Amino acid sequence: MSTDETVVVQKRPILLSVVMPAYNEDADIEHVILEHVDVLTTLGQFITGWEIVCVDDASYDRTPSTLDRLSARLTGLTVVRHRKNSGIYRSFADGFAAAQGTHFYATGADGQWPAANLAAMLRAVVAGADLVVGVRLNRSQVYGLKRRLVSLAFNLSSSVLFGVKTLDAGSVKLGTRELFRLELISRSPYVEAERILKAQRCGYRVDFVPVEFRARAGGDETGAGWSNIVASARDCLRCVKVYGVRRSGHPEGV
Repeated sequence: MSTDETVVVQKRPILLSVVMPAYNEDADIEHVILEHVDVLTTLGQFITGWEIVCVDDASYDRTPSTLDRLSARLTGLTVVRHRKNSGIYRSFADGFAAAQGTHFYATGADGQWPAANLAAMLRAVVAGADLVVGVRLNRSQVYGLKRRLVSLAFNLSSSVLFGVKTLDAGSVKLGTRELFRLELISRSPYVEAERILKAQRCGYRVDFVPVEFRARAGGDETGAGWSNIVASARDCLRCVKVYGVRRSGHPEGV
């Protein structure tokens, strides 16, 4: 891309919404939110404004009171509350529905995703990407064998079945609002693989950027629970029916 083209892309206004679900994350959530505020306030050359939308998925620890205290201090923080625990899919969906930005950054409140990842991924958006997927290079050092196998199967399915690379579908993502409000059929964590699949099939530019990933300091790890595994397998089969299997000559991602 030429310098002139880069300047044109950089002039595109970006109002950034950081969306993060939270479930019993009192050990880290205050630090995570304040860390993101610190990073967001340094990005004025790239964004016109920002907000943080935190979805409390019926936490029963001190997460709700911590969010109440922070929202009273931070004008850029919006809290969405679930009366009953609804899971990661519904939490993100409700966060995306409440967000007001032109671009969304989907991350977690568990302290595993340093806010510095946002700045690195935003540079790819400024350079013209419609959707940026963070790639964790150290998953083998953070996750146990079961979680690594689930992640491998999760990402291989898109390549083998649909001819589309996802690399790390369950990771953080940054992209345009329309890509986070796509009509998707999945209702499980597989929705993030489907999001990348549909974006690439529709001709959007999808970039992959290495990101930092930390071990969880507190809270409960639920991503590789059997209910999520079964639901994701079911949604994968539903996607096969809707999108069809890998077509001859279909590109291996974008």
